[in-house]
Amino acid sequence: MDKKLLIEKIKDLTKKYYKAPIGERDVYVLEEIRNIINEYLAKNPADTDVRLRLVMLEYAPPLEDPELLVTYLNEILKYDSTNIYTILILAYTEEICWGGITDSVFEKLNNLSSKDSEIISMIELAKAWYYQRKNNNELYEKHLLNSINYCNKHVSNYTELANFYAKRGEKDKVKKFAKKALNNVQVVYIQGSITDITDVEDFINEFFKGTHITEPNLDSIYELLK
Repeated sequence: MDKKLLIEKIKDLTKKYYKAPIGERDVYVLEEIRNIINEYLAKNPADTDVRLRLVMLEYAPPLEDPELLVTYLNEILKYDSTNIYTILILAYTEEICWGGITDSVFEKLNNLSSKDSEIISMIELAKAWYYQRKNNNELYEKHLLNSINYCNKHVSNYTELANFYAKRGEKDKVKKFAKKALNNVQVVYIQGSITDITDVEDFINEFFKGTHITEPNLDSIYELLK
């Protein structure tokens, strides 16, 4: 199976999976996606895009295996040690699943470089997460502001700053940054809107840029404006 056909098959299976109501979705559809990806990787082991698709699949409920996620990501880093998306997703995985970014992954973030200001903005966001877990409010705020300075078209950096200022009771700043976040929202996910469960860009748009957002997260921005 070539890559184009693989992606078409993944999209067909994604449609089949999400067609069923929540609670009735067939996990064997996800297993089928995993199998065809692994078959492809057996012949194309250095295809980072497809390896990241396997990572995205493991993020899908009910799979969600943090240790397997990290294993897959580290396999990529063995042959592509500075792959930006891989390191960003590894940082996110540690932040969400392990309670904070490790020093070794933070070092990897510090060693990343790019001419793309959007990419630098997302790296700065991940660095902010590291300092938040260290209870270093000064550097947490600094890196969020850096993130915005590199790219003012995202949502996550603005909402994190708005929530930060909300905890400090700085209402004017809360509304200022929440309004900016709201204006940058591009897509609100609704039931059945996912067309490719392994799409890395969808993941980046939702969890780093924040421009693609679920309805509950959109509601949380409106709450900040009250």
